[in-house]
Amino acid sequence: MTVRRRAIVALALLSAAPLAAAEEDLVRGPTRPQRLATLGPQSDGVVREVLVAEGAAVREGDVLLRLDDAVQTARIGLARAAAEADADLRQAQVQHQEAQAVLARTQQAAGRGAATDWELRQARARVDISAAQSDAASERRRVEQRRLELELAQQDQLVIRAPFDGVVTRLDTVPGATLTRADRPVTVADLSVLEAVLYVPAQAWKALRVGAAYPLLLSEPVGRAMEARLRHMDPVMDAASGRFRAVFTIANEGIAVPAGLEAALDLGAILP
Repeated sequence: MTVRRRAIVALALLSAAPLAAAEEDLVRGPTRPQRLATLGPQSDGVVREVLVAEGAAVREGDVLLRLDDAVQTARIGLARAAAEADADLRQAQVQHQEAQAVLARTQQAAGRGAATDWELRQARARVDISAAQSDAASERRRVEQRRLELELAQQDQLVIRAPFDGVVTRLDTVPGATLTRADRPVTVADLSVLEAVLYVPAQAWKALRVGAAYPLLLSEPVGRAMEARLRHMDPVMDAASGRFRAVFTIANEGIAVPAGLEAALDLGAILP
């Protein structure tokens, strides 16, 4: 790169003036949000409420939309009642304690010759049976508690949440609308970092370095060069075109730059 060319690149970045370059030296490609998610419900249902509007800033985990959960709420109530019921367990525990007391008295009587071997075996069997009944009651309660957890998880499937901090760029539903699991009514984009995907000629492979900064000229309404860092160089080149995919990232503080603009890399500024 000539000294004059280096000066032009530095001036463009410092002054935010358009970068003059020969058209044949420019490699162009689109910009996009680094993270973009189209969201839909995990269960079919009717929209109960929409909590955001297009353009709203959201934080990870924020509820964007709820489906009608009246039936699921009733299921949760039944599951919670079953999970909290402990009468069977308490009864089984009392019976086991009584069986142990009877066994102790029978053993004492057997020591005096006042109880037969058959009575002793029966007392021991009642202890074993009552212990098994107590264990079964405990297991039933654990199962009911797991069923409650399942019902709560199913209720969460009736809610759409933001997967990351970002902006709602599209909202295509209203309260009362019916949604299926195939629908994707909400789009959230993280515009704090943009990506530019360029298909660069093979001769630029050795001149580019992952992690290094390069000026990219953005189309209108920005119309100026911005610093971008090379995040990835695809090691598999396209034999037909003699090009490889290069992904650049652009810090977008204050979301001042919209996604979807064209970015251009001046090969004349990086090739010797």
